[in-house]
Amino acid sequence: MTRAFIIRPFGTKAGVNFDVVEEKLIQPALAQIGLAGSTTTEIIEQGNIRDDMFRLLVCADLVIADISIHNANVFYELGIRHGMRPNATFLLRANLDEYPFDLRTDRYLSYDQENPGTCVAALARALKATLDSARVDSPVYQVLPNLRAPDPTALQVVPSDFRETVEAAFLADQRGDLRLLAHEASTFEWASEGLRLVGRAQFELKSNPGARESFEMLRTLRPDDVEADMRLATIYRRLGRLTQSSQAIQRVIASPAADPHQRAEALALYGRMVVARWQSGFACKSGEEARTTALRAPELEEALKWYLDAFCQDLNRPVSGLAALGLVAMRNELARKLRATWSERFDSDDDAARALVASETQFVQLASTLQFSLKAYRDAVQRQVMPDVEDKSRMELLEADYAFLTSPRPKAVAQRYRDALADQPISLMTTVHEQLAVYWQLGVRSDFAAAALAAVAELMGGKPAQARGVEAPTRILLFTGHMIDDPSRTKPRFPPTKAAEERARQMMREAIAAEQALANGSIVGIAGGACGGDTLFHEVCAELGIPTRMLIALPRERYCVTSVQQGGPEWVERYYRLCARLAPRVMMEGEELPRWLRGREGYDVWQRSAVWLLFNALAMHCKELTLVALWDTGSGSGHGGTDEMVALVTDNGHKLLRLPAEELKALC
Repeated sequence: MTRAFIIRPFGTKAGVNFDVVEEKLIQPALAQIGLAGSTTTEIIEQGNIRDDMFRLLVCADLVIADISIHNANVFYELGIRHGMRPNATFLLRANLDEYPFDLRTDRYLSYDQENPGTCVAALARALKATLDSARVDSPVYQVLPNLRAPDPTALQVVPSDFRETVEAAFLADQRGDLRLLAHEASTFEWASEGLRLVGRAQFELKSNPGARESFEMLRTLRPDDVEADMRLATIYRRLGRLTQSSQAIQRVIASPAADPHQRAEALALYGRMVVARWQSGFACKSGEEARTTALRAPELEEALKWYLDAFCQDLNRPVSGLAALGLVAMRNELARKLRATWSERFDSDDDAARALVASETQFVQLASTLQFSLKAYRDAVQRQVMPDVEDKSRMELLEADYAFLTSPRPKAVAQRYRDALADQPISLMTTVHEQLAVYWQLGVRSDFAAAALAAVAELMGGKPAQARGVEAPTRILLFTGHMIDDPSRTKPRFPPTKAAEERARQMMREAIAAEQALANGSIVGIAGGACGGDTLFHEVCAELGIPTRMLIALPRERYCVTSVQQGGPEWVERYYRLCARLAPRVMMEGEELPRWLRGREGYDVWQRSAVWLLFNALAMHCKELTLVALWDTGSGSGHGGTDEMVALVTDNGHKLLRLPAEELKALC
């Protein structure tokens, strides 16, 4: 969430009530454009006000400064902001004091101190334009255009318990929990670094839709963030959004903030996209047809250029050089086998012969350079006090790839791959197998490819790579609905009668069966475990042969107290039978929110549970999601009610299937 920091005098001074100006003008304008803003008054009890003030001045996405009077604190804080951030600082004032000389060239909004609310619309438009503009408004950065602003993320400290929660969700592969954490982190001042932390975990798990959301939110907060663009380039490629991937790569390449390593990685990512296009051209072909198509394709030269550029940017990154060396090896052997095809691109056979000699020389030169690059990489790994296992494995695999392209003995190459891939996940072995299969398909270093493929297949034991988690269902049924009425409830909603229960069961069965008929493949249900709607949903799904997952906000016994016992002993028995059959996932160990989350107003365990259910449903990456809601259209008695879940799901563009719970009221 974009955040604003307000610099202003407090109380009434020079006839202006600045507290009223914020209440009637600044806050309504911020609300109009979807921003949250505060002054230092909100942080007085949270720590050292000076530390917090400096942090907010540097980190706030927008600073609004009221310079109506000569207030020393206001101008001191404005000076800090102008010195630390080049833009997104907005000035406003009432027409009172003489305007400071050094700020007379700046643009500002003038308001009526007697009736500040009349300027809300004008201020909202001006603030939106300020956020959308890259215009430098700091006098410091206007006269020093090459001055680099400090990185505000250095002051955005992510709470340690949030880090631990993200790590636990990552290790347990709880992708829905990670999406929830990203959603919650986006509301805090440390949002950008919290989103980065969650996004990295999602990226490593290849939870691509969630990772895309996290890094896109990060880019919204920090449009020039190089890491966000780097990650998005890969994520978009994984999702098949090649145009967006290309755009993200180009942003990294053009960014003055990108270091050589990042620029090299971006160039290599682009090369990988081009290679994918190249390989798709001959993927369904074989023999000479495949080789001819591969040699003629312009993508071969294009991909080679990108990989060479990447390697030149960072010679300590041998992976780009190895990719380039492999493409040169393919080009050379294909050209030798298909001399007529190779000659097609040249004016004469002599030109073609000279070009092939030059290409073979390029291979030798590149291979020699890679020897030093790989040696430097090995030395760096070995210098580590406690060598990282992943770094060591990566080094061994790179050396196996180099041996594949340069070694004279196929059996020695095969052994290199056995050593490098021992104890590695099947997914990595599959990736290596796919890369080697391209050489075999094209008949390039075929003896070496055959030996290496056999070694990798031996390690895999004939097992295909398995994606983490279960296969995505085609349709998810997410349920929300009313509990059995508490005995103290004066107006019935779901009366504790057999007639009401049977009517609810009938509506639910008809709706779920209709959704089951629409599902072109597997279907899974997700619900809580409360008495009434939740329990009926699980039972009806079981009758229809639909597997369900039970997600409850609190540990079994505590959840029973808060959400089941009010229905009576029979519902408690049914609840524990469900628990025994479905082994419910528990969101939290107690009703108090985590420490890092307690500062979020209007948020409790039940509201959090509704969001948690939705994100766990979305994390299954189904094609269709339907919310089945046993709902009378009324509002709930507290946070996390059925009405809030309905709003949450429909706001995210998913299907709502409402079961008219108002029919139950008469069945007392």
